[in-house]
Amino acid sequence: MKRIVVVGASAAGLTAAEALRHRGWGGDLTLIGEEPHPPYDRPPLSKQILTGAWKPERAALRSLQDLARLEADLRLGQRATALDAESGQVRLGNGESIGFDGLIIATGVPPRHLPGSDLTGVHVLRTLDDALGLRAALLTGPRVVVVGAGFLGTEVAAGARTMGLEVTVVEPEPVPVRRTFGDRIGALVADLHRDHGTRLRCGTPVRRLRGAGGRVAGVELGDGTTLPADVVVLTLGATPATRWLTGSNLRLRDGVECDRCAGPHPASTPPGTSPPGATRTSAPACDWNTG
Repeated sequence: MKRIVVVGASAAGLTAAEALRHRGWGGDLTLIGEEPHPPYDRPPLSKQILTGAWKPERAALRSLQDLARLEADLRLGQRATALDAESGQVRLGNGESIGFDGLIIATGVPPRHLPGSDLTGVHVLRTLDDALGLRAALLTGPRVVVVGAGFLGTEVAAGARTMGLEVTVVEPEPVPVRRTFGDRIGALVADLHRDHGTRLRCGTPVRRLRGAGGRVAGVELGDGTTLPADVVVLTLGATPATRWLTGSNLRLRDGVECDRCAGPHPASTPPGTSPPGATRTSAPACDWNTG
């Protein structure tokens, strides 16, 4: 192989690129990232970056000198839009195509949305720009509704409360973080948030977002009540970023289907087999830190 392309420049993609160099790969290496920022750590986005305890540059995973030592072609601010696995080409949003002999897919998991997510005041939190935009909105002193009480939702709620804001969390499960920790721990987390002034509406699904004049005005719940809101943060989980792989002849189902060696299953190939020259890829990554 002469060139390996890594699509995805967050923790997983960066670590894969570093591992290649550490294992002696001396060929051409290209790292493609949709965001314009150098690779950064995602967990601080919902904590230190959101509250202003850290400046954004502190979340960087590597210094510029470390990145330079990779001797990689960094294509930041470029989105992969299509893959031609047979000819070994990744197409970018600017119309350019990059050839490869080996490919690592590490494009992560973008957040789920609700109808009405395009209203001003509705936020998701995955990227550094998302965090900075949400922080700017929180600094105006809004009424905040967080939809979803998993890890991310509870962290956002806690951060907003430390900023002195009125916060309500809506969760269809009877307690927060139930799917991860169960009812007992979830009840303790609920008590902790209530002790710090967060209002919880657990066991209640969201029916829809309400808007007025292009801005979000409230969150309508399944029981018919509406929570007034100036800012709504959607923390509803995520789905693998595989739309750009449609038509690539890779088998897609909640990510890229892989064998035990992280090789993809082409759509025309039965599970457990890989034709000669099959592109190598990472298994789907659904972790907050790697996506």
